[in-house]
Amino acid sequence: MKNMEVRDINQMVDFLVPFTNTMVNKLSSTKITKFNFKREIKELKIDNFTDNDGILESYSTVFGLKIYVLYEGTRNFIFKLEDISQYIGFTIMITNKGMIVHDDAADNANPLSKDLKKAFLENYKSPYLMTKTFLNFMASD
Repeated sequence: MKNMEVRDINQMVDFLVPFTNTMVNKLSSTKITKFNFKREIKELKIDNFTDNDGILESYSTVFGLKIYVLYEGTRNFIFKLEDISQYIGFTIMITNKGMIVHDDAADNANPLSKDLKKAFLENYKSPYLMTKTFLNFMASD
């Protein structure tokens, strides 16, 4: 793998690990109202919420990723993150039951998505670090 590809994967992992952890913490919180959940998720640049009888749903694009959130409450949510730029095929699906990570979730999956999946899974463990890449993302408009 070329040095540029390694750096790009490292940058994606530096974003994905804290972003995914932050989302899981918010989705799993038992001490958050739907109003506060919606407000806090907007801090992660996830917006475009619709509210259908108390079920919140959002489609957003963040950091070259297509983000889908369906939230009815702590015990009933779906969070899907799908790369739509450099690592096509890389997808994370999280529900209240667990997490699945794919590297071939597209017909035209990029071979680098396997490397991203491997790096993400190696780094997605406690403690979750707040990286400079993620903090810069949070500070941006």
